[in-house]
Amino acid sequence: MKSFKQFFEANKPLGLVETLHFQNLGPIEAKVDSGNGAYNVLHGQNIQEVADGQISFDTVNGETLTMPTEEYIDINIGSGNIETRPVVKFDIKIGDRSLPDTKFSIGDRSSNEYKILLGKDFIEHLGGLIDVGAENNLD
Repeated sequence: MKSFKQFFEANKPLGLVETLHFQNLGPIEAKVDSGNGAYNVLHGQNIQEVADGQISFDTVNGETLTMPTEEYIDINIGSGNIETRPVVKFDIKIGDRSLPDTKFSIGDRSSNEYKILLGKDFIEHLGGLIDVGAENNLD
């Protein structure tokens, strides 16, 4: 049986803020949110459906992306308000780990400091530990 120290060392915790590396967007800081039960969220505005099941949207770093839509999900954004968001996949890196086909819903995070929110399932996939006093713990 592993000790807690062995478990902790083998499953390095995420910091409260971690940097994700996207091929098309570069490095972007993300806030870790264990209360977010849905997919990760990437900031996007001017979301438009285009031909062949794709969406186009404006996102961080002044980029406009056109990507295949994987699905649509309904998100409870508070006070009983439901927002339907498209979901797309990105190949990302966090620390020394490459994570292909990571799902992100696209939502307007223009009023938020962090343009990416990492959800519970993603956190669990990376070991499930969070050090709320740390930032960029995986770099």
